[in-house]
Amino acid sequence: MSANDGDWFSPRKDRRRDGAWPPLTPPPSRSHAPRPDQQVWPPLARETPGGSTQPLPKVLDTEPPPPVSSEPAAPVSAEPAAPPPARRRGRTLLVAVAAVLLAGAAGAVRTYDGYLFYEKVATDETRLISVAPGQAGTAHGIEWQATVAPTQPPADNRHGADVAWLKIDIREKVVDQGSATMTAEPGEIQLQDRAGRAWTVELLDADRPTDRLDVGKEYVLEGVAIVPARLADEVELSFRPSTYRSDTPTEDLFKRDTVAALEPNTEVLRFRR
Repeated sequence: MSANDGDWFSPRKDRRRDGAWPPLTPPPSRSHAPRPDQQVWPPLARETPGGSTQPLPKVLDTEPPPPVSSEPAAPVSAEPAAPPPARRRGRTLLVAVAAVLLAGAAGAVRTYDGYLFYEKVATDETRLISVAPGQAGTAHGIEWQATVAPTQPPADNRHGADVAWLKIDIREKVVDQGSATMTAEPGEIQLQDRAGRAWTVELLDADRPTDRLDVGKEYVLEGVAIVPARLADEVELSFRPSTYRSDTPTEDLFKRDTVAALEPNTEVLRFRR
């Protein structure tokens, strides 16, 4: 023991003479923030990656509230609202469509009926009149003559040597006064071979009256046709003379009664070679 330490049994110097101990001064303490309570048991689950233990802040509504109208609200009507007119309009549309369909069907029936009538008159009742070479054939009070002869092709001909050009000459003469108003040209003018194959004849423009033909005067119709060269001497001319009369109103031609009153257009002339 060193001399500075003194005797253990000697009174301490910091003790007062009255025998009382000096007041104890607490040691300086470090300031620590209070720690929150933590769960010790059972142990907490470990936080998953990407997780967060912080509460999400509340998202405030930044849009201003809608303005409050100072006008009083409209009173609620106790009467039920009227139904929309769509149903009535749809019914009207259906009725209109049905009317159009019925009208179209009626027109189709009339057209088909007229077509059957034409087929019956023009096809089923056709009567073929065979005319000998160089002779005339008569139909509906009109006398007809016809010839077929080779002709030169036009300058702009694009056909080869295997095609023959033929000139058709038709002469018409009224022999009955009652047929003078039959001014229409004949129809179905064509050349036919023995096998029944046909080639159309194109008529050239002709200067002929359209209201009345003179009795006993000869009127000429000319036309051309092309046929295979090997059949040029075989094909024969045929046509159907028309029974149309110039004094018949045009609007009546589609009426069944008017057509039925006309002379049947059933005769076909064929000029033999």
